[in-house]
Amino acid sequence: MTGFGSAEVQCDQWSLLAEARTVNHRDLQLSLRLPDAFHLREFDLQKVIEKKIRRGHLYLALTCRPAAEAGDVLIDEQTLKGYLSALKRLAEAEGMSLQVELGSLLRLPGALKDVTTDETLRDRLWPHVVEVTEAAVDDLVEMRRAEGANLWRELHEICASVNKLVDAIEREQAGLVAAYRDRMKERIARLLAGTDVQIDEESLAREVALFADRSDVSEEIARLRSHIEQFRQALDGDEIPVGRRMEFLGQEMLREASTMAAKIPAGAQVRQVLELKSEIERLREQVRNVE
Repeated sequence: MTGFGSAEVQCDQWSLLAEARTVNHRDLQLSLRLPDAFHLREFDLQKVIEKKIRRGHLYLALTCRPAAEAGDVLIDEQTLKGYLSALKRLAEAEGMSLQVELGSLLRLPGALKDVTTDETLRDRLWPHVVEVTEAAVDDLVEMRRAEGANLWRELHEICASVNKLVDAIEREQAGLVAAYRDRMKERIARLLAGTDVQIDEESLAREVALFADRSDVSEEIARLRSHIEQFRQALDGDEIPVGRRMEFLGQEMLREASTMAAKIPAGAQVRQVLELKSEIERLREQVRNVE
């Protein structure tokens, strides 16, 4: 299911921002874009996400930057003082006057704090990385939950439509054999008109019996109803995750409908079965959004 979530956390005059989004995917697939400092802990962050999301392709982008009101947080005063002391000693030893441009000092190695290289800073920030990731994913889950409520209603509507079509097919099935027998009898009577040949009732009965056996879809209807009921139970139950089970049931529904389409000869039932397959395909498409 698609969704988006974001969160921001302040820590030690640093701002951590996490943005998470998901698109449909058969399994859980994670794509994380992290600052270099936290690449080695990507697996730990994946475990955090997996506790909250079980299905979908999730993209997470994490940024770490100085807070807007704390621009001086990057300056390492002790390192700068060390550079100044060294420069003063060198100038005195050479008898030169010391003229220092601050911008030049800030370009020297270590003059600015860097979350990538400062191990102590990385360790302090890590709990907040987890915190902001969890908050962004929770925000995403809330969006998915709201979308899921709409999806729940739509899936129930499709199930009701499928049941209605199955009922119609079953009603047509009840008179199918009798209608076939009457058509066959009428056709044979026309062919034998003007002759002394009588209709062989026994042969006609055998032909009708073969037709009844070939076109009987009562077993498919029973199994299809069972699948629909199981699907509804999964839809209304508390089991998580349930998407895979629903996918399987949708696949089995389509299998039964396809068998029915192959058995039914012609007429209104064919149109109904084709519409039934269309509704089941629509159900299977929506199930891809279910976790």
